[in-house]
Amino acid sequence: MKKNTPLLNALIIVAIFCMMALASTPPPAPSASIYQGNFSYPSEKDEVVKNAAKLSFISNSANPTIVLRVPHASREVLEEDKNVKTEKNNDGTNNLYDINVYSVIEKELLKGGFTVRDRALFEKVLGDKMVNDYSKIKELTETDFILELSNIQYVRHPFNSFTYNTTGRRGVINTSLYNCNNSIFLYGLKIEFRLIKVKENDFIGSFTYNYSPCGDIPCTYSVSCLNGNCSEPYVTQGNVRISGIRLIPQEEIERFVKASTDKLVREIMH
Repeated sequence: MKKNTPLLNALIIVAIFCMMALASTPPPAPSASIYQGNFSYPSEKDEVVKNAAKLSFISNSANPTIVLRVPHASREVLEEDKNVKTEKNNDGTNNLYDINVYSVIEKELLKGGFTVRDRALFEKVLGDKMVNDYSKIKELTETDFILELSNIQYVRHPFNSFTYNTTGRRGVINTSLYNCNNSIFLYGLKIEFRLIKVKENDFIGSFTYNYSPCGDIPCTYSVSCLNGNCSEPYVTQGNVRISGIRLIPQEEIERFVKASTDKLVREIMH
């Protein structure tokens, strides 16, 4: 039998070390799967309650005056607000009242035929302890109506399960359901107004409008899931992009506020 040469011994040792290294190397980590599909969230129905007899004064007036009041503008940030980020507030401390919705509302009131009074002056009059009734406010501010923005908030829509499509044999499209282990959400919006006739201190209308992502037109979405845990979905509807980073674009919020105010003006002017 021939003796092993030094070179052969070295090769054997290298081979043994390679086999040991391969045996100790962990298997590659599983990669996330991407699921795509379409969905829609029907919005809640808008709610309008109004006193038609009291509102007739507005339609018959050539120059009705109104002031926008925001009694809860300094409220604390809700947990829902912290979860939603926009281009303006992308650090998780977003507050819808920080977004300048007031000027959007006032512009729509002006376009609808109202004379809009100065909010700052009105709040100053309300803060005067000598003014203790609305009829006095009417005289001091020459304002017929107060429109209160009583609430604007995010509304959570669960996205814990979704359907996705796969292509089978012969091009057959199969639809399957995926259930996530974790809770993820998309966000909609709700805005509420109260209308008060100043002179009589009469509450004459309540107006609630809703927005949900992908309500009228279905969206396409892309969700990344690994071991049952899913990331916030990336949602696209036309040019609107909704994702885990910016769940509602700021321009979409302002568009919703504008459309809601336009509906309100039409409800109280006709």
